[in-house]
Amino acid sequence: MRILNIEDDAIKHNDICKVIKSCGSMKIDWARNLEAGVERIREGIQGGTPYDLVITDMWYPREPGGEDEESGAALIQLIQQEKWELPVILCSSVRYRIPGILGAIHYSKNENWEDELKKLIK
Repeated sequence: MRILNIEDDAIKHNDICKVIKSCGSMKIDWARNLEAGVERIREGIQGGTPYDLVITDMWYPREPGGEDEESGAALIQLIQQEKWELPVILCSSVRYRIPGILGAIHYSKNENWEDELKKLIK
């Protein structure tokens, strides 16, 4: 399974990677901003090796060096507009309910977000 994680926080990215790796053999790519994430998604589709899943945060920069904004919402909207058949899991420290995605995980050290993510990946 090919997974793209779009996350600007290295610690959170590593936490997510640990959970993904516990689910089996997975190839994990990382993008730290919306521009890089969309570029990787398009490259995968055009190259015939699309991602099987995208895990995205909600708040991160649109471009390198940019300010944090609701880039996760922009990504979800783009995926839906382009009609890319690409499951999305939102993993955020804020609780969200977003229609049309695989799931939303509340990333919190005080909750068992890891098991929720495992269930969605499987």
